[in-house]
Amino acid sequence: MTADPTGSWTIPDDQLARVNRWTLVAGVVRGTVHTVNNILQTIGGQAELLSQRPNLDDDIRQRLDRVAAQTWRAAELMRDLSSLGRDSHDTATRADLQKAVAQALSLRQYNFSRAQITTEMVGAATGSCLGAIGPQALMLAILNVILNAEQALAGQAGAKILVEVTRRDRWAVIVLADNGPGVPAEDRERIFDPFFTTGREGATLGLGLAVARQLVEAHGGHLVLAGDSAPGSGARFELSVAAV
Repeated sequence: MTADPTGSWTIPDDQLARVNRWTLVAGVVRGTVHTVNNILQTIGGQAELLSQRPNLDDDIRQRLDRVAAQTWRAAELMRDLSSLGRDSHDTATRADLQKAVAQALSLRQYNFSRAQITTEMVGAATGSCLGAIGPQALMLAILNVILNAEQALAGQAGAKILVEVTRRDRWAVIVLADNGPGVPAEDRERIFDPFFTTGREGATLGLGLAVARQLVEAHGGHLVLAGDSAPGSGARFELSVAAV
């Protein structure tokens, strides 16, 4: 906010535009989440009912149990997404950063294999780097940054995603870097804007990084594009939350 010559406080047009976009995103997302959750409840419920049938082959029962478990996980992620735009400071708990990264990478392992993307995770041992953020919110934020890297690496030979977990003073930090095309200078200021995307038309809504930043900031943390994410050098995002 800035003061005009009369002494009144005004909001710059660019900031007002961002507020308006977030208001729109929050409304659309919460409505969509409600609909999708109803669908997920049906899928998960039917899978559980089918798995309880007598004389069912063990392999089929195990597959149905996995369907149900992943459906409930998806419902939890959708509930986290529905918090977009809400004040979530009072919901912050304790998350193991290494565990959250491992879970997010595991969810995309099949896609990594198909796209010939290699991944590497380095840094603190499990349980030694804890942050003040809900585990589901953290994993969803990480997952969205990883998805952004996947899109940037599409079709690239030798594609790689490197994730480092570390601690810097009072901050628990996750660095997610890829060896993709990097971020053009003209896109750096808009990279976290809702609906902004550098991907091919129709491939993405451009909400991933916006959602990731909102989730992290709602817990008092930060998600930034590092200064060395220049064109040709890949993109490097740093996610930091208060260490506990």
